[in-house]
Amino acid sequence: MKQIEVMIQNPTGLHARPAKVLVNVAKTCQSDVRVYYGEKKANAKSLISMLTLGVERGSQILVEVEGPDEDEALDAIEAAIRSGLGEESLLEYPSEKPIARPAAPGLNQSSLEDTVPQRQIRGVAGAPGIAMGPIYHLRRTEFRVEATYESESAEKNQLQTAIESAKGQLRHLKAEMIARKAISEAAIFDVHLELLDDVELLDEVVARINEKQSAALAWQMAIDDRAKVVASLDDPLLAARAADLLDVGYRVLRILIGAGAPAAELPNEPVIIVAEDLSPSDTAALNPKKVLGFCTARGGPTAHSAIIARALGL
Repeated sequence: MKQIEVMIQNPTGLHARPAKVLVNVAKTCQSDVRVYYGEKKANAKSLISMLTLGVERGSQILVEVEGPDEDEALDAIEAAIRSGLGEESLLEYPSEKPIARPAAPGLNQSSLEDTVPQRQIRGVAGAPGIAMGPIYHLRRTEFRVEATYESESAEKNQLQTAIESAKGQLRHLKAEMIARKAISEAAIFDVHLELLDDVELLDEVVARINEKQSAALAWQMAIDDRAKVVASLDDPLLAARAADLLDVGYRVLRILIGAGAPAAELPNEPVIIVAEDLSPSDTAALNPKKVLGFCTARGGPTAHSAIIARALGL
C-alpha cells in the first residue's frame, strides 16, 4: 500500500469536472484507489463518491493506492492533480469571479436596492441582461414508480437497456450544444455520462435487484439517497451537483417506466419561463426563439443550468 498527501489547487475545489478527470485516471489503474479528506473516505473510481467529499480549494487530501501497480498509479494520480485536473489555466486565479447582478437602465445598484417595491422579489442573477415578456409557468410532470418485479435477469436487462438509451440521449444533447457553439459547456454532459458509469451506484442498484426490488425502484432509491448526501454538502457549488445527479438519474428512471422525455410544450409567442427548477438537460433543450429568459426558485449562478443558459444567450 502506498500513500501521498497533496493539495487541491483548483479554484472551486474538486467540483464535477476536475473530479471526473481524477476518476478517469483512477479507472486506468488496476490498484484500488481511495481518497481521504478529514473524516471522509471515497472510492476514487466513483464520481459520486468523490463529490461527497466536498473538497474545497487549498485542502489537503490523502490518496491511498493498494494493488499490483501501486507506484505507477500513485505517480499518475499525483501528476494529474498537480497539473490541474483539466483546469491548468485556472490555477493562478484565487477564486471564480462573482457574476454581477444586472441593474435597470439609469439606476446604479445602491439606488436600485432603495427603490424595490414590496411586491417585487430580489433574485440572484445567473446571466447578464434584462428580458421582458409574458410569463409561462412550467410545471414538472410527476410520475410514480410501481414496485413490480419480474425476475433478476429481466430487471438487470431493463436497467442496462435504460442506461444505454440514456447515454445515447446525452450524447445527442452534447452534440447539439457543440453545434450551438457552446463547446466548453457541452462537457457538462460528459459528467452526466460519467455518473451513469459510477461503480458504487451500479453496485448498489444491482444489490437491490438481487433483493427482489424492481430495476426502477432500486434505481430511484439509490439516486435519491446519493443526491441527498451531495445536496447536504457545505460548499454550495458542490451541493449544486445534486441537481445533475437527479437530472441524469431521472432520465434513466423515465426510460425504465416508459414515461418518455419531458418535452416542454411552450406557447407560440416568446415567453419568460418561471419554474421550481430547471435541470441542465431542460435548459439545453430550450428553444432560444421561444424563451426570452427564465426564473427559478432553486439553483444559482454556479449551477450547470445557469452556465448552459449563459452559453446559449438566455
